[in-house]
Amino acid sequence: MTTADELLGRLAALDREGLAKVLAHRPDVLHEPWPRRLDVVAARLASARSVDDAVLGLSLPQVQVVRAVQLCYALGRRPTPIAEIGRLLGTTTVESFVDDLAERALLWRDSDGVRLPELLHRRSFSAEGLGQPVADLLAEIGRSRAAHLSRTLGLPEGLKELVHFFRDGDRVRELFGTAPEPTRKLLQDMADGVPEADGVLPFHTVEGWAFEHGFLFGTYHGSAAMPIEVSLALRGPDHQLPFAPDEPEYAVVHIGAESAEATSSAAALRLLDRVSAILELAGAEPFPLLKDGTIGSRLVKKVAKETGASPAEIELAIDLAAQAGLLLADEPPPPRRGQKAPPPTLAPDPDLARPTPALLYRLLLTTWWEPAPPPEDEIDVDALVRRVIVRLLARLEPGAAIADADALARLAEWHAPMLPTEEFAAQVRDALAESELLGVVAHGAVTATGRALLGGAGLVEVTDELVARARTTALFGTDLTAIVPGSPDARLAASLDRVADREAQGTATSWRFSPATVRRAFDQGATAAELLDELGAIAAGELPQPLVYLVNDVARRHGEAQVLDVASVVVGEPAVLAELAAHRKLAKLGLRAVAPTVLTSTVDFSGTLDALRDAGYAPTHHAADGSIVLPAREPTEPKAVVRDAGPGERPPDPLDHAERLLAAPLTGPNLLRGQLARAMSDRYAGRLTTKQQQLCWQLEAGIPADVVYQADNGPTRLVIAYPELDGDVLDVWSLGDHAYRRLELARIDLG
Repeated sequence: MTTADELLGRLAALDREGLAKVLAHRPDVLHEPWPRRLDVVAARLASARSVDDAVLGLSLPQVQVVRAVQLCYALGRRPTPIAEIGRLLGTTTVESFVDDLAERALLWRDSDGVRLPELLHRRSFSAEGLGQPVADLLAEIGRSRAAHLSRTLGLPEGLKELVHFFRDGDRVRELFGTAPEPTRKLLQDMADGVPEADGVLPFHTVEGWAFEHGFLFGTYHGSAAMPIEVSLALRGPDHQLPFAPDEPEYAVVHIGAESAEATSSAAALRLLDRVSAILELAGAEPFPLLKDGTIGSRLVKKVAKETGASPAEIELAIDLAAQAGLLLADEPPPPRRGQKAPPPTLAPDPDLARPTPALLYRLLLTTWWEPAPPPEDEIDVDALVRRVIVRLLARLEPGAAIADADALARLAEWHAPMLPTEEFAAQVRDALAESELLGVVAHGAVTATGRALLGGAGLVEVTDELVARARTTALFGTDLTAIVPGSPDARLAASLDRVADREAQGTATSWRFSPATVRRAFDQGATAAELLDELGAIAAGELPQPLVYLVNDVARRHGEAQVLDVASVVVGEPAVLAELAAHRKLAKLGLRAVAPTVLTSTVDFSGTLDALRDAGYAPTHHAADGSIVLPAREPTEPKAVVRDAGPGERPPDPLDHAERLLAAPLTGPNLLRGQLARAMSDRYAGRLTTKQQQLCWQLEAGIPADVVYQADNGPTRLVIAYPELDGDVLDVWSLGDHAYRRLELARIDLG
């Protein structure tokens, strides 16, 4: 198989189930827009990116089978007999692995052997301790040198005869026996795993024989290379390539499905709480970003301290919120001359409505599970590792886990040996830690949430039920504490965070009330009646009297001193102001009495407010006209909302697509440059405007375009792409419908 054309013929020969297996193993082929026909499927399967992605998903024995076939191809055995692959790997059970690879369209079985796609051909085998084929090395030495080598070996002149000689292991070993002893030792050492050595000269007495007889070849950069054929011959006829068909062993522990689900629910609700807190904090004061566009560790620790979270939780919450579009980076305007540029910031999207808890959790989950694709030349190793981990753990029964993290890392590496990472075990640990924080894994066992993510179905039901387990009420104590046994929902946590400080969390979360925390709520515009009503609504019983007294006492004192925006002025009762003016801790404010009820301060209103509060007073902030200043409210009603994925955005069904593709023609029309403009010109009686011509060219170039289609039920605005012209009908991909539509040319309005 060397071209997409040959692959097309093989795909057409498959039945529905066989084609569905190929599509299931190569899901990138079904990315939108869906392939119209099998020729598109073949082209996508034959692309370098698709083949690379498929190879990344191979297990260790599958990779070893591919390497064996690649070696046989390099040695001229095309197609490669199944028996030869088994001999190289030392097994008689290679056929099942070959069939697995055929289902991935990475090779094909014919009656005469196994065929390999051209993209998987290799010319160097340094990973196996082998070098290059002798045919490649002979092509670099020139005709005169090749003729001299033929005469030395007693062969007729010609590259074909030389290649045939070196591929005969018995003849190579027989000639090797005539070499000087030092030369044999050098060659055997190289054959055992060093196919190329630096600094070896052909005129040296030891190596001269090897170069003279073609056991070594000089390279253009001064090293000596041993052909693959020579290495294999010197290793002996019984030499085998590495083959590990069996998974590494691992021990399983049972933690219980109920325990895992309870922990998963707590983790999910804790994550929602962290994200909600981050959105509130970033809304009040946007997070500054470092030069590389990341959040600094100091800010992470500060937010973790304020929210009672761990730095790892905050890092994950900020990262997922930013990836999901809940937090947006804002680049500040260029600074004026002589001024330092402020850093870019991260703040909530003002146009996005806050999703419900269950929907927010699904958004975070799917963002973590299916992150934005990396650039063409990069591989998202983290995403691939987490998928491998969840898939492997999901094979166990609910509530079961692999006891040892190192054993899990070895198992994962066996299943994904081609991932480009040198710290596989570390990445497995990181993936496990994130999975635990998200509730996808609990105590090492995959939860119902993880299984729903993996299967692509039932995620809405699972997450709705999980979030519904959150506590909506708290137990209030006479010691000015509130305790939530279990995980609080977002509304309960936000209400308590507003008026109390978190003290501990785990199986239960506790808050403590104090004059400072209650004053904080009043500073944000609450009244005593509103606050007591809100706390009473979330209390499992009656509010204790000490808490009611505290709220009323702070309410009575709140506003005992007023800070005005006149840089600044303090207004209050004469006795209180006299006390303030004489207070040692307030000396830095430079308070001065200008009237029995008025003090002036040399510090602005913000600093004066902070100083008075630090000294134990409860001032309020007023504008110059005397009206109280409250914290900024939400500016406007958000315009955008987060929604669950529609049918077209969910994972495609390979069986449905296989049936559709097999029923369609194998190939279709190619839209030539200018063809669409000529067809639409007939629709407009030969009078296309410049803009209409540009729209036609835009569509031909694969760029989506807006059109209006005069349907039977009225005009409809569509965003279309990937057109194919079929007579008087344009077959297009509709981005809004996530499907193909056939549009009559006479009804398309290009505007």
